Amino acid sequence: MNMKKITLLFSTALILISTSIFTSCKDTSDETVEIGEITFYPEAGVIDAGTEINFSCETKGVSFYYILDNSRLNVNKYPTSSITTKASSCTITANHTVYVVAQDAAGNLSKRYSASYSISGTENTALYFGNPSNATTDSNAADYLTNYLLEEATYTVSFNNETHNPNWVGWHLCSTDLGSGRYDGDFMQNPKLPDEFYKVRHTDYTNGNFDRGHMCPNADRNSNDEDSKGTFYTTNIVPQTANNNQKVWATLENYERTLVSSGANEAYIFSGPYYKDDLKATDKNGDEVTYLSGKTTPTDGICIKVPTSTWKIIIAFKSGENDRTRITAENTTVIAVKIPNRHNVGSDWKSYICTIDEIEKITGYDFFAALPDTVENALEEKKYSE
Repeated sequence: MNMKKITLLFSTALILISTSIFTSCKDTSDETVEIGEITFYPEAGVIDAGTEINFSCETKGVSFYYILDNSRLNVNKYPTSSITTKASSCTITANHTVYVVAQDAAGNLSKRYSASYSISGTENTALYFGNPSNATTDSNAADYLTNYLLEEATYTVSFNNETHNPNWVGWHLCSTDLGSGRYDGDFMQNPKLPDEFYKVRHTDYTNGNFDRGHMCPNADRNSNDEDSKGTFYTTNIVPQTANNNQKVWATLENYERTLVSSGANEAYIFSGPYYKDDLKATDKNGDEVTYLSGKTTPTDGICIKVPTSTWKIIIAFKSGENDRTRITAENTTVIAVKIPNRHNVGSDWKSYICTIDEIEKITGYDFFAALPDTVENALEEKKYSE
């Protein structure tokens, strides 16, 4: 059979998340992706337009794909942020399939060839240590509507079209993110959401008895007016009680900024809502609430769900480069909290200290998965103490 040799040469531009929008810290840098060539010989002898090439990394079981368009690489793919490994490299297996997303039956596969690649990632961005829920923009993914990846200029979101809230928001924080930038307008609908998603409006919170609670706070992104404005998308807020948002949550936000304000330290932060506590959220009247409109039963089609608690994870360490290789539990401040979303919540965030492990257990997320297991486990078990 006349076998046609197909060689795919992957460039860093196709593998790495673009770095042009992440300019908040002076030490922002890329980790080079040494992927080289992947060569395979499809049994049919040709590569058709629409052919899908599947890859999987055995060390994490993560899969992603590239589709050939007239023998050229088309970058419609699972987000590269979902590629995380436990080591500096792993083996990729390439399978040739035609016109399908799922892997074909064995008879349609080419011979298998392997290549190695180095961990990819952009330092000082939210997903540098991994994508906690493997959020995706792929409309074929089973959790597309409930785990949609939004990459904003200075933070990243997993958005849920059922709760109409973010699942989590992640960002990197350093002294150059802080300043006097301002935005005084309403919260904005996010134009990046797909058409089938409901785009929450500022007015959807009106008369709901809950604050529009930032997950990535405005004051963490006020080095200029544009970055400040960027935190006012409704994809970056959840319903929070006033005493949660304006007191205990705000106090913790202030503290995270003190960790980095001198420039000596930098931090990676995740925050989000949780819905399954035994005690429901309560509004300013003390009434239990499940949905922003309608108390415990939604009265319209919007159904913004009110979290029973909000959580946050902060890891902070000395500023520098190559963060993956130098972070340890011993040199890192770890803060994890889970704060009840109730009107009578306490004012001291230290009363709600927990561990990253505890937040992973209730959410099902996997934080900092790109770190070696020993380092990841030590961070996740560490409990904050002054």
